[in-house]
Amino acid sequence: MNSKTLHKLTAGLAIAVVFSSCVKDENSPGYEYMPDMYRSPAIETYVDYGEVRTWQYDTSLTNRQSALLPPMGTIAFSENAEDVQFNLPYKRLPSNAMIASHSLASLEYNDGDYEASVADVNPLPLTQCNVEKGKELYNRFCTHCHGEKGAGDGKVSMNENINPPATAFKRADGQMFYSITYGKGVMGAHASQLNQKERWQVINYIKSMDEANVVIAQSCDEEAKSSSSIMEAEPVDLSTSLSSLESGASLVLDNLVFATGSSNLDMAKSQSSLDDILTFLKGSNKSLEFDGHTDNTGNEEANKALSLARANAVKSYLVGHGISASRIETQGFGSSQPKVSNDTEEGRAQNRRTEVKIK
Repeated sequence: MNSKTLHKLTAGLAIAVVFSSCVKDENSPGYEYMPDMYRSPAIETYVDYGEVRTWQYDTSLTNRQSALLPPMGTIAFSENAEDVQFNLPYKRLPSNAMIASHSLASLEYNDGDYEASVADVNPLPLTQCNVEKGKELYNRFCTHCHGEKGAGDGKVSMNENINPPATAFKRADGQMFYSITYGKGVMGAHASQLNQKERWQVINYIKSMDEANVVIAQSCDEEAKSSSSIMEAEPVDLSTSLSSLESGASLVLDNLVFATGSSNLDMAKSQSSLDDILTFLKGSNKSLEFDGHTDNTGNEEANKALSLARANAVKSYLVGHGISASRIETQGFGSSQPKVSNDTEEGRAQNRRTEVKIK
């Protein structure tokens, strides 16, 4: 066999291998090479499991849910303490009619929970960062039906029998959250696409469409940059410092850290300070007062409420660890008592603080 014949045989064999590796599927726009890389063999929520595993249909698996729900009562792990609340089960139940109309799986229902959800408050502050993240999610999941401004004029709505009302975004935050979770009208449930925190962020963006509601704050990039640029305070023994503190004098708790715009304690950074305060209280009969302060960014009343909520968060932790509530007082001063000027980020960082006093 000469070399020319050998080359022809080799080329023919290579072509045969390539074509034998191609499969044409009636649902495919053309030939597919290595179909296992084209169609995921993994267990997924929205696929026909009978089709994915092989090219021969298994009718016992076709059109059945392939990804099952976790056992009841299971709570997802969260690395961030402030995000734990978003992993807890949603307290509202779908109505009996929605279980049938929206194919929801639920062992319980409550026909009054949609109306009751009016009272549910968005736990996320209306910061620019939350609005930015909400906008990204809104553009991905909502714009095609609801339109850019929520007028119900998305591209899908213009070409299909889907007509979301222009008043959908005039409802209370809690009802919008309920509707996103379980669906409403022809809109399906989005709980599998958006976790609880993301649903609240979408609602924050919706609320920001009304310019009167926008809270001026740092963007996500600016927030991350400023957080990394501010040095954490050196650890101190608060128990000793409190023991030497005179009655009425105050001490700034530099290592007590909260999530931005929230009263959720960052336990990774605050645990040591909280433990020192516990040690002091358990070793004495004195009482303490915690005073919350903010910078001047945003609404004055909202800042006052946030500062009080942060002081109360410290109290709740201490009471939860055996300290009598009668020994702890709290106050929230908002931005009314700045230590330094709020004209710079460094100054605003110093003014965002929690102080403790011996009573």
